[in-house]
Amino acid sequence: MATLTVNVPVFRTFMEQQGWSERDLASHMDLAYSYVNRVLGGKRRPGAKFIAGTLILGLTLEEAFTLQK
Repeated sequence: MATLTVNVPVFRTFMEQQGWSERDLASHMDLAYSYVNRVLGGKRRPGAKFIAGTLILGLTLEEAFTLQK
């Protein structure tokens, strides 16, 4: 079974470029801060809402995620 993982450095770089904190990122993704924090911290896998929020930011699936088999 394949697993979708978050490319955390891409998100960190994006946040730095925007001048955003994790709370700002969560707000722009229309997600709870605690959820975004757990996903970026590797404690939770990204779900459909996180993936949709990523697309809202303008990031592509290819740059933001890695598919591991």
